[in-house]
Order: sequence, then structure tokens, then C-alpha cells
Amino acid sequence: MSSAAFPLVGGAIAGKDVLVKGLDLKDMQGDKEILDYFKKMNADISIEKEGIRIKHSKLQGAELDLNNTPDLVPVMSVIACFAEGKTRIKNVMHARLKETDRIKVMCKELKKMGANIKEFSDGLEIIGGPLHGAEVCGYHDHRVVMALSLAGMGADGETVIDTAESIAVTFPDFVDKMKKLNANMEVTEK
Repeated sequence: MSSAAFPLVGGAIAGKDVLVKGLDLKDMQGDKEILDYFKKMNADISIEKEGIRIKHSKLQGAELDLNNTPDLVPVMSVIACFAEGKTRIKNVMHARLKETDRIKVMCKELKKMGANIKEFSDGLEIIGGPLHGAEVCGYHDHRVVMALSLAGMGADGETVIDTAESIAVTFPDFVDKMKKLNANMEVTEK
């Protein structure tokens, strides 16, 4: 579910109908709570026989307690940028202890893209609005890189993310999957 979050968010913000197959909804993995987060944000999401389908919809800000799902902080901070109103990501101080301080780096990098975002000790507050392309840092954190690439998909202009090779840690075919969502995305060598 933590990897499925990226194409699902891509579908929600990029205007593409996305069907993610092969997920076990009976699995005990905490990241399946993302389905509840999507519902709180008014996403057009459904569980079908073939998998989970999400369609572009008018997203609404929400209060999200990510205590059980700290790996979702990067991707949920991005979707919040595309939601109308305020989203509060809270109770997830331990996200600061991952590959990077994911609260701090998402705040810093999304600000470079024009996000209206504030950092708190236990999370983030984001008021949705348009983003613009920018040069941002991925900090060698696969989830940060993938989340910022989604922000770039929904932003005006070009976004360049360093350390993009880190996506191979958990999702080596991420770029190919995103291209299926019509993302103009590539990994290049410096």
C-alpha cells in the first residue's frame, strides 16, 4: 500500500482514472489507512473487484492523524497542496526519524514550489493552491523524491529533483508507471 499511494495520488491530482491492481486489503499493513485519508479529502475512490480505482476530483482539506502511517507524510503533504482549504497532518513526530526528517524536508522543498505550508513539531499545515516548477532536493529519500515528482506533475513548469536514483529502493519501475499516467518524467545522469 505504501507504494500504491504514489499512483493513487498521481491519479487524484493529474486528472487520470487510475486502477491499482494486486493489493491485499486484508493485509495488516498500516499504510492502507490511506484509503480513509482519501475519503476524508473527498477523493473519488472506490474498491472494485479488479483493484482500487481513483479518479480526479475536487479534493478538500482535512485533518489527518498519520501516527500509524509515517511513511505517508511525503505523499500526503503533496496531495494536500492540491486540496481546497487547509489540511493538517498531525501526530507524526516520528516521521522526523526516517531516512530524512520528512516533516522538515517536505516543508522546505514544497515551499520552493510555492506551497503555503507550515511546519509544526508533530506535522504540517498546508493550504492548497497552485504550485510551480522548481529545482528541489530529494535528500536520497525514495519517498521524498517520489512525492516531489507528483508535486511536479501537478505544478506549472518543470521540476528537477536531485538524488532521483533513490527511488530504486522501493519502486524501481516508478518512472515507467508514472509515464502511464501521462507524466513527462525521466531520470537523467548529471
